[in-house]
Order: sequence, then structure tokens, then C-alpha cells
Amino acid sequence: MDFGSLTGLVSVKPFLGAQGLSSWFPEAASEHAGGVDGAFLGILAAAAFAVVLVVGLAMTFIRRFSRSDDTETGVDTGRLSYPLMGVFVLGAVALAGFSFYVGMDGFLDRTVAPYGAYEIDVTARQWDWDFTYPNGYVADTLHVAVGQPVKLVLKTEDVTHGLSVPAMRLSKTVLPGLDAETWFEATVADTFTLRSNRYSGEGYSTMQTALIAHGDGDFQAWLTAVSDIFAGRTLEEVGELLYSTKGCKACHSLDGSKLVGPSFKDVYGNTFDTREGVQVTVDDAYVKESILAPNVSVIAGYEPVMTPYEGNITDREIEAITAWLKTLSVHTPADAAGQEEN
Repeated sequence: MDFGSLTGLVSVKPFLGAQGLSSWFPEAASEHAGGVDGAFLGILAAAAFAVVLVVGLAMTFIRRFSRSDDTETGVDTGRLSYPLMGVFVLGAVALAGFSFYVGMDGFLDRTVAPYGAYEIDVTARQWDWDFTYPNGYVADTLHVAVGQPVKLVLKTEDVTHGLSVPAMRLSKTVLPGLDAETWFEATVADTFTLRSNRYSGEGYSTMQTALIAHGDGDFQAWLTAVSDIFAGRTLEEVGELLYSTKGCKACHSLDGSKLVGPSFKDVYGNTFDTREGVQVTVDDAYVKESILAPNVSVIAGYEPVMTPYEGNITDREIEAITAWLKTLSVHTPADAAGQEEN
């Protein structure tokens, strides 16, 4: 995990009032928020007027034309009033036209990011997010600079997902095989909730992380500090960090439970049968092979579906992951050698 990146997530202000427009809205923290909230309130007011008018007329007609007793006869309704019918039709068209007008400007604005916007690649999968920055650093939280337009290029590795940041008035659906784009500009330095708002299978509600908006040059300082993941960390700590940022946690548990791939608990140093009918011992060489060419030798009971990391990970990062895996195992080759000597 990106250590420290979730600090303050629990203090996200969920419903503070959008710049005085309405206490119904989450905090407004982007340039788009005012337009989105204004359009919503305008359409709501127009719709409320239409409801009051129609219900009011209906109640008036019921009161005017209801019979007080069974002997009372009906009255002549007269001819159809074309002017009155025209007013109703024009009113409905005007309501639809107003909704289109107030929404189209924001829609067009959100479709194309400003020239020079800071571009971040977003990868969605069950059940987490990866955010890749221009320098190649991958985080599991989204970090941006206040006052800087940010362009998000989204893709999904499996099913349909939806990226939603209520405080930014940001919502974008991403479909398999089709990249999507959206953009925003943060105006408030704070930590905000980022989650999936599309049902994509059991457990999708846990697909939640944070958007952290940095102010006063803090974003560049953060990016510089985290880009060297080895700075100030042991190999084991780097391995744990890579477990989250490289997507390992989506398929490999740490508690022994079976996911798409085998659990990392007690995996290092132990011997397993493979799908190919041979036995392998999980040592440094096997860990490296399983990362670079994972489908060559697969532990029995699992499918060869892991994406190869050849070209996307360094030898030093593999060394860090291996060192971390050793801390998760109670049995290692060194332990076995010591027992044989005894």
C-alpha cells in the first residue's frame, strides 16, 4: 500500500454543503461543482414547478367537476381548447429544452480536457484501482495538485467499473476493451472518497480508495518522495508496498484463504505439486519465474491466468518481494537446512 496515503480518509467531509447551494450535496471541491449543482437545482426547481402546476390543476378539476350527489348531472365540457393545450405542450418542451441547455455546457466542457492537463492512467480491476503517473510510479490512491487540470485515462482489466468522486462531481463509467477519459480540477486541499459506483460483482462496494489533493507545491514533493520506493524502506517494506501497488493483493491473500492464486501465507520455502505433475519448492528462483513468466509452472488447483510482469518490474523489486514473502512463512529453506544438520 502507498503508506500514509490514506491518512485523513476517515476525516473526509461527506455532506458539508456545496458552496452554500444546498446541504444535500457533498463538499464542492472542483471547478465543475458549481455548474453541476446549479444545473441540478435549476432542473429540480423547474420540475417542482411542473409538479405543483399539474397536481394543483388536477385538484382544482376534481373539486370543480365532482358530483355532490347521485342526482347531479354532468356539465357540458365544451370544445377542446387548442390554445390551452398548446400552452401545456410548449411548457413541456420548454422544460426539456431548459434541462438540455443547462446540462449541455457542462457535458461538453467535461468531454475534452484543457491543453496541457496533467495525465494520469487509471486501471480498474476487481476490486482495486491503480493510478500510474507520467514518471511510471504506480499508486493505489489518486494524488493531484490543487489548481491543476488533471486528465484521467481509464481502462478496466476485467468487467465494467465506475469511478466516482462525489466532492469533484466526477463520475465516469469504464467498459472492457474501451478506454474512457474525463478530467477535473481540484480547488480544495483535502482527502476525498473515491469509489466504484457501478455494480461489477459481489464485493464491488469494497472498491474504495482516496483522492488526495495537495496544495502549495506539495504534490511535486510527494511524487519525488514516493518515486524512489527504496528510499527510507527496508527490502521487506518495499516488498509489502509492491504487493499493493502491483496488483498482487487482488489475487493472493495473506491469511491462507484461496483466491485466484495461492495465498502468500507460508508459501515461501514449501514444496507444492504443479499442474504439470512435478513438485517445486518456492525459493528465490521460483518466485522470480512466477513473476516474470507465471504460467510456465502453476501450482496445482489454480489456473494459468496471471499476467506476466516481464519488462514491468526490476530485479531489485523482485528481490524485495522475495524478502517480504520470507517474513510471511514459518518455514524456509534455511530452516530446513538447519534441521538436516541437526
